Amino acid sequence: MFCFAAIWFANAASAAPRAHLSLSQAEILAVHGNPSLKSLRQAALALRHEAVAVGQLPDPQLSLGAENVPLNNFSMRQQQMSVVQFGVKQSFPPWGELSARRRKARYAARAAIETGYERRAEIIFLLREAWFAALYAHKAAAAVAREEQLARETLAAARARYRAGRASLADVLRAKLAVAALRNRADGLHANSAAARARIGQILARSQPPVLATAWPVLHVTPLATGKSRVDRQPALLAARDKWRAARAAVGVAKSAYWPAITVSAAYGKDFFPGSPNWLSVGLDFSLPIFPAERQDQGLDAARARKLEARYRYEDHSLALVRRLQSAEARDAALKRELSRTENSLLPTARAAFAATLDAYVAGRLGMNAALAAQGRVLKYALLRLRDTKDLETVAAEIAWLTTQRSGGHGNDQ
Repeated sequence: MFCFAAIWFANAASAAPRAHLSLSQAEILAVHGNPSLKSLRQAALALRHEAVAVGQLPDPQLSLGAENVPLNNFSMRQQQMSVVQFGVKQSFPPWGELSARRRKARYAARAAIETGYERRAEIIFLLREAWFAALYAHKAAAAVAREEQLARETLAAARARYRAGRASLADVLRAKLAVAALRNRADGLHANSAAARARIGQILARSQPPVLATAWPVLHVTPLATGKSRVDRQPALLAARDKWRAARAAVGVAKSAYWPAITVSAAYGKDFFPGSPNWLSVGLDFSLPIFPAERQDQGLDAARARKLEARYRYEDHSLALVRRLQSAEARDAALKRELSRTENSLLPTARAAFAATLDAYVAGRLGMNAALAAQGRVLKYALLRLRDTKDLETVAAEIAWLTTQRSGGHGNDQ
């Protein structure tokens, strides 16, 4: 009985429909499971470890050897010159090089962390964009299906008038063409929905596209004044700033090349010849950067050029963010006005005009072309309303992306 019950529950669970995934749930799954985000986290972790390692002194070198060993009997007591030596050597980079390399690596690691936050915000934006595209295709297909039903009613009316001798065969054929065209349009929308759901599955790292909740999620747009001030903390801009700082630290690395590198060494020698003393050797080696024209000068000029390049990239990215935010805010305001006109005026008027035209066609006062044109206008404004809704939500998602904060939060409360 227990085994039978277990098998029954397993079959019931497999037969149960999959739960609809909401946008907020999908965002959580994307943040924790997207492979590109995992890759960036590991890259940032690697740079943090490298930032610790790059600022350390090189390892000391130990040496053990024998000098002046006779080849006839390999005896260390035959000659006074035969010595066994044990030594240690430590190298010191030029003055200021270690601290400059440490600063450069630290800023590079911080830039990688900011890049991870930026990619996180971009992934959520791409998820929302695909989500709204899938919802639009789904709802547009439903609207086309409703219009197809109306087209079938128009076709039935055309056939009735044709049988009564009050309409031509051309009217019936035009009505059939309208039905077939709506079917083709529905097939295209279903394909677009499948493509958008496939993109969502890729972002969520799933082999099968999820089943989406069909309600429009509401995203809140940050006011323009607040949005401009929040651009300064956008992760992509912070990453560009940290790359600029890393380039400035690289100038310090290039300047340190004008100072000599020093190596200190000490060795103890054991002489096995009877009566001979042991030996101590001490050495100090240093480089001589006395010909800087083709090496140090060129390296410093290159580092300074890269610093200016990073600075200009930072400034250009800042201007691009502000410009893109202003453009998104303008599109948001325009779409809100257009959606309001479509919902409150255009679509109701088109529906009323179609009902009146269809009645006039049945009564014989208008032709088939007028009825089909009125029906097409209803579908046009119904799809326009859905498209404006999709575009409005997408713009809100873009503004949320552009105003993402360093902490990883977004411009809305999703």
